[in-house]
Amino acid sequence: MSSGSRFPLVVSVVSSVLDYLFPFLGEREVGEIQQTKRPKPDYRRQKRALILKYGNPTYNLVLKEQNLNEEIIIFGKTRRIMIQGKLFSHSDILSCTYTDNQRILKGEATFVGKLDTRKMPSFRGFEGDTNLAAYFEGNNVSNKEIITHNYTVIIKLRDPSASVLKIPMGSNWEKVNELLEAIKFFISG
Repeated sequence: MSSGSRFPLVVSVVSSVLDYLFPFLGEREVGEIQQTKRPKPDYRRQKRALILKYGNPTYNLVLKEQNLNEEIIIFGKTRRIMIQGKLFSHSDILSCTYTDNQRILKGEATFVGKLDTRKMPSFRGFEGDTNLAAYFEGNNVSNKEIITHNYTVIIKLRDPSASVLKIPMGSNWEKVNELLEAIKFFISG
């Protein structure tokens, strides 16, 4: 066997070993990582088309990056609103409220104690060990309860086939309040 015929075999073996040891360096994975770092062309194209058709947004809340189905966009001049990828006109929306599906996590009781060495007798032995409990100070400490919030914005529509839209917002009260104010301003405007 000549050395020229073994070279492709060696390259193949080395390539297989490298792929096994470093699977994250493959071309496909590098391409996927690069795509996640920069905006998707479809997203940018679709957003640009919306802006050209309905004008500049007066309000834009992004719930999930690079996904028009996870954005709420209000176009004030044309009186349109896009909620989770669906366009609605000003007259389609009746009201906007929120709910809070909160949970209360109970605190745990703990016992904290310390030994008061100033009051302890100086002798040791059986009597000293039995009296040791008399010089132990204990306190019951309970941790406070924790309240977790899970807000959902509810938008009521005139359309009987889809009368309610529910938008999960998580625990961020500021975003919930901001969205409520924007939609109520849109409704009243």
